[in-house]
Amino acid sequence: MSENKDFIIQIKGLQIGKHNYEFPIDGSFFRSFENSMILDADLQADVILEKGSGWMNVSADITGDVTVECDRCLDDVVLPMDFNCTMAVKFAKSLEDSDGDEFIIMDPADGELDLTQFLYDYVCLNLPLQKVHEEGECNEEMMAKLGAVNSAAQTDGEGDVADSPFAALKGLFDKKN
Repeated sequence: MSENKDFIIQIKGLQIGKHNYEFPIDGSFFRSFENSMILDADLQADVILEKGSGWMNVSADITGDVTVECDRCLDDVVLPMDFNCTMAVKFAKSLEDSDGDEFIIMDPADGELDLTQFLYDYVCLNLPLQKVHEEGECNEEMMAKLGAVNSAAQTDGEGDVADSPFAALKGLFDKKN
């Protein structure tokens, strides 16, 4: 991942209280990550950072669209995104100073908070398990090729069993011990 300075919040000298930030997220953001499944994006991240003495809460509302490869036909498919994610940060000099809560530990001497990985991870986690077009919207040429492969691979009992990878198993239950 290359460093992306657009998603860094300067926290050194930041007053205690709530602070609002807006981050546009486009395809170049995801291309900076190696092997990203997101091809393009038009997202808006509205971030609220609440700073206290010794802690911070970061909440992001992310809305827009991402473009990924369809799992069915391999064409691009645009998926809507609309979700909220949060992160709790605790200032401590070392892990021993933390009390075991589920916080991200940050050295108080660090002057900036980089949200790049946080935003990337949550967008990827909120992708659906199956990234496919609506029924009937897939690439017809690709679906025809897949249909030909599927129909050739399926046999109705009348096909050539010797070509089947399960040919050796066919008579397993028919044998008498």
